[in-house]
This record gives sequence, C-alpha cells and structure tokens, in this order.
Amino acid sequence: MLLMLLVSLASANAKCDWSSLKLQQLNDRNYYRWYVSGKVLDDTCVDFMFMIYDFQTKKTDTLNDNRGLVDVQFNAKGKYKMYLKVWNKCKKCDTALYREVNIVQFPGAKVTITPSVNALSCKKYKFELSYIKGFSVKDTCMDYYLVFYSGPWMDKMSQGKWDSLTDYQIGTEYDFPDADYLGYTDTRIVDYTFKNSGRVLMIAQWWNKCVGQDTFMFRKLDVCKTITKPKCDWSKLGFGYGKPIPCNVYKFELGSIDSCISYTSYIYSFKTQKWTDTFTTRIFTKVFTDTGKYKVYVIARNKCGGCDTAYSNFVTVTCNPTSGVNEVIKSEPKLIGMYDMMGRPVYHIRENEVLIYLYNNGTTKKVLIH
Repeated sequence: MLLMLLVSLASANAKCDWSSLKLQQLNDRNYYRWYVSGKVLDDTCVDFMFMIYDFQTKKTDTLNDNRGLVDVQFNAKGKYKMYLKVWNKCKKCDTALYREVNIVQFPGAKVTITPSVNALSCKKYKFELSYIKGFSVKDTCMDYYLVFYSGPWMDKMSQGKWDSLTDYQIGTEYDFPDADYLGYTDTRIVDYTFKNSGRVLMIAQWWNKCVGQDTFMFRKLDVCKTITKPKCDWSKLGFGYGKPIPCNVYKFELGSIDSCISYTSYIYSFKTQKWTDTFTTRIFTKVFTDTGKYKVYVIARNKCGGCDTAYSNFVTVTCNPTSGVNEVIKSEPKLIGMYDMMGRPVYHIRENEVLIYLYNNGTTKKVLIH
C-alpha cells in the first residue's frame, strides 16, 4: 500500500483558508482509494466534488463519494487525472487538488490461447502467459493470474459487436459482477476446463509484487463455438476466350473477380499426350506452338468457404502457328467486256489499239494491244 499526501495546487483565496485540507491516496495494483479531510470541511458553507479525467477519451466523469471517500478500479491501461474541487459558497472562493494516475503495461506481455482440437473436449484450453522483457525468468517477484467471467449479456450480443469489442470498451463498460465470475488460475502455464460452452471474458494479469505494478489485458473466448463454413457457389465460375489473334494466341478468362477464389489452370495436348503449361491467374494468355486439340483443365479453390471444384474446356488450333506467315489467296477477277476509247464495245482485237477491259468486280484497266 502506498500512502500519499497531496497539497493544494491552487492559490489560496484571501477569503478562505485551505491549509487544513488534505487528500490521502491508497492504491493496490489498479485499485485506487482517495480520502479528503480537513477542519475546513466542518464549515457548512464548504462542499466538494471528485472527478476523473480520461486522457484517452478526453472525457471527465464525476465520482460518487461516501463521506469524502471514493474507490476507483481502472480496467484499461492509460493515463488519468483525479480532480478534487472544493469551494466555499458563502465566501465565493474555491481550490482544487489533483493526482495523476498512469496504468502501465509491461513490455512483451502476451497470452497464448490453445483450444483443444478434439470436438468432444472443446471446453479444454491451454493458456500461457509470456515472460516480461527485462525480468529474469526466475524472478520471484512476478505473479501470473487468469480470471474468467461469463454473463448473459455476452451471449445476447451480436457476433459483429462481440468480435469488435475492444479492451478499452470492456474495461470501462463492464463492471465484472460477482454473479458472472467463473474462476481463476495463478500459474503462468495452465490447462483449464470450462464447465459450460458460450462466450467468456478472460483477464490476464502480470503482477510484480516487489514494485507494486501490474499489467493486464482482456481476451474474448467462444467456448465450443461451432463454426459453419459457408457453402461455395460455383455458378459464376465460367470459362471464356475471344477470337485468337494471331491464330495461335488465345486469351482465357475464368469466372468473375472474387478475392476468396484462386485458380490453377493446366494445358493438355492430345497430340503429344502431355501437360504443357500451368497458369495461376484468373486471366492468362497461351501461345500454342503446334496445331491440334487441347484441353484446358481448371481447379478453383475458395479459401473463405474451404472448398474447391474442377472443370475443363477444349480448344482446337487449326492454323500453322510456327510459320509466322499466313498465305492469303485471292481469286482473279473475270473479264466481262472490252471497249474502245469512245466507250463502244469491241468484239475483235486490233493491233496498236488502246482498249478498256471491264472486270466483274467493277474495276477497269487500259491495255495497249501489240
């Protein structure tokens, strides 16, 4: 226990004598008690009020006292300031006393939680509190505690709210009533079996009894929670490719964009009877080096749903992709008429005459006959 005497920080008003005013503090770990006394409090004109300022939330709360005595349990690490405001309503003067509180956390403090892998013993857990950095593993000053609570309000909470519940919210909004208390352990490594399934709040505490300081943290447990994996919907997988340009280059596209699904595609050649390529992206391009029929075999895995499926499609490469040149053969236009320079039809070719040839595709050509 630490007993501290705080004196007034405010300058005394000439009308009021605050010299007898005293503020005593007792603290054990994160439990604090303040007591105000002094002859000046016998004056019926004098009144006072306790307040706590939270530097994390920047909020001030008023404390209820019992004849000048207040008890506060700080359930979240951080910095706080306790104010005691005293005033004389008759003489119109006041003063204030304060005390800063710093709830610390030892460096490297962490708790490892290992639930049983056997569904029949899902209530069994193994807990391990880490050693604190800077302290010897054989340090006899350090004690380790685990305390467990479970209340009906926990099971009524939605899953989303339960998952997002922070240590600070637990420490400031939950009173830890005796009715919710399940039990505790006082060893660093412990095997613990819960009596019932459901949600549990656990407090892990590292207590250095030699220096009078501790660190604590909260953990949320879902004892024997049954996790139902979502069914996989493969209706949007799909398999497509566009017109190959050039004739041996195919661009494949699988399904739709989904961060849960990954794809692995394999190319099989029926001509060589071998698997030739592997692709691991949803969209990929394959350049075929030979004609023939190919199978594209796809394995889709859904990591969110924990399931997979496989499907395939076929392509046939008909051109000669290795030549690099595509031969284009166009049919010659047919001659359908001959005309002289005056546009008159010519039925007999005469030497040294210029004729106009008309073709079936609409084109014309001038020809000098020799």
